[in-house]
Amino acid sequence: MSQTGISNDRKIKQECSLQRKLWFSFSLGFLFSFLYTAGHPLDNYDSVNLTEGLFYTKWLAGSVPAAAALFLIWEIMDRIRRGSGQIGRICNMIQKKIPFSLPGWACVCILLGCWLPAWLSLFPGAFSYDALAEWEQVRDGVITAHHPVIHVLWLGGLVEGIHALTGSYNAGIAVYTFSQMVILAVIFSCTLRFLDDFHVPGILQWLSLLFYGLSPVMQLFSISATKDVLFSGVLLLFLQQLIRLCCRGEIYFQGIKSWLAFGTIAFLSMILRNNGLYITLGTFLVLLLRMKKYRKKIGLVLLGICVAYGMYIGPFYGMLDVARGGIEEMLSVPIQQMARVHRYGFDSLDEEDLDIVYQVLPKEYLDDYRATVSDFVKKGFQRDAFETYKKDMIRIWGKWGMAHPLTYVNSFLVNTVDFWYPHAVIDGYKDVYGKSSYFDYKVDKPGSEVVLLPGLHQYYEQISFDRQAQRSPFAFLVLSPGWYLVVAMTVFGYLWRIRRYEFVAPGALFVFSILTVLLGPMALVRYVLIFYYGFPVLLAIDLQPIHLYGECHEIFL
Repeated sequence: MSQTGISNDRKIKQECSLQRKLWFSFSLGFLFSFLYTAGHPLDNYDSVNLTEGLFYTKWLAGSVPAAAALFLIWEIMDRIRRGSGQIGRICNMIQKKIPFSLPGWACVCILLGCWLPAWLSLFPGAFSYDALAEWEQVRDGVITAHHPVIHVLWLGGLVEGIHALTGSYNAGIAVYTFSQMVILAVIFSCTLRFLDDFHVPGILQWLSLLFYGLSPVMQLFSISATKDVLFSGVLLLFLQQLIRLCCRGEIYFQGIKSWLAFGTIAFLSMILRNNGLYITLGTFLVLLLRMKKYRKKIGLVLLGICVAYGMYIGPFYGMLDVARGGIEEMLSVPIQQMARVHRYGFDSLDEEDLDIVYQVLPKEYLDDYRATVSDFVKKGFQRDAFETYKKDMIRIWGKWGMAHPLTYVNSFLVNTVDFWYPHAVIDGYKDVYGKSSYFDYKVDKPGSEVVLLPGLHQYYEQISFDRQAQRSPFAFLVLSPGWYLVVAMTVFGYLWRIRRYEFVAPGALFVFSILTVLLGPMALVRYVLIFYYGFPVLLAIDLQPIHLYGECHEIFL
């Protein structure tokens, strides 16, 4: 082929790449613009006017700067990966001069040292959220599937067991909290080793260590007894196994240890939180669809963990006489939608329909509707009445939705806005004094709060309960779930733009994670900790020099 022909082919490829970058930038920018255009009124006024033409004008106008920002960010990332231009050369120089050589035990010690002051600021640990309910199940000997049974037994068993030995509930909570801190530190240390295995530059490994150690979100949740901490830690390990599997299939499938680790971590992801079942199964479905070459082996692992899960919820639950959880947890979205129509469209509702609805959702609870959390209505849910009037309730829900479609849409959006709007204030449980609920910074019974570092205690209280702390300049970069969602979308949008389709399954893990929590009772940081924990991994993958992508074999046939 002539030199002119080669030059023309190269020019065509460059033009196609530019067109693809423009198309991806505008498509994702269009979505990001909606997050901001709809998020601001929802966060401030609990509703957005979807019939107003100005809303759509703002949405479209905002797409242009959002697309331009994405295009610029992706251009910088291209140069870093290629090592081209001044940015690329500077990054290459930094990477060579800043190696990362800390052993795993040293990383664990550093992380524990960073988290220890937070623990002393609220000793024996943040025993809040569902920790009280889990402990009560063990104390009373009545185990239900409302919370992950394995976590209930571990948390409640430790607290009750240490109390039996020492006479102190604080000692039991402290033992649980410290053991969780150690496990989480080991998981993050494994994450740093994972980055090193994939030859991620040393500077990014150091920044990851600093992020895990110094981020107030990492510090606060390291001492929190909520089940979401360990679940998200295991999900982070599952993410790493997925990347290893998808990028190094030929090597990965040679060792039985890899399969045992993959199956064990997947199984733990299924049992440590109820929505983990759907995240894990959904991710496996994507693996089976994409990795046709290894479909049989993946199917065998899936069969193995499904059998294990069946044994877990069958004989194991039966041995403990575990009672099933309430169905109302799965009905948070429709309950909120009906409650919102009851609040704002009451005059349009039929008396006959209301008589049935009040059997399932008593009026005094519907009158207690709050836009950002379903718990205040849901706690009045009558399970027996719902079983009696199930078909009628489904009919009425559909009828009210047809008559008030925008009310239903607003109900869903305002109930989830804190997950996806980067500048949202997390205040679903805000009280009459306007205190927010970013983090439940307290020691619930049976523990008692001991403050050993009062200055730090005040700092964490401000983050947890002061709305203005979340509105501080650039605070959203550290605190906001919406920001980390935008980062994840930017990362996977970039990977798919450059045709790195081996990351489809790891991306699916994040997709199913956010989809399952969008159907939950409210937006809380603890529900989406995987987006925080996985942030260094995603950033490192995106900024990895292009020649190192040779590690990833194209195995999707």
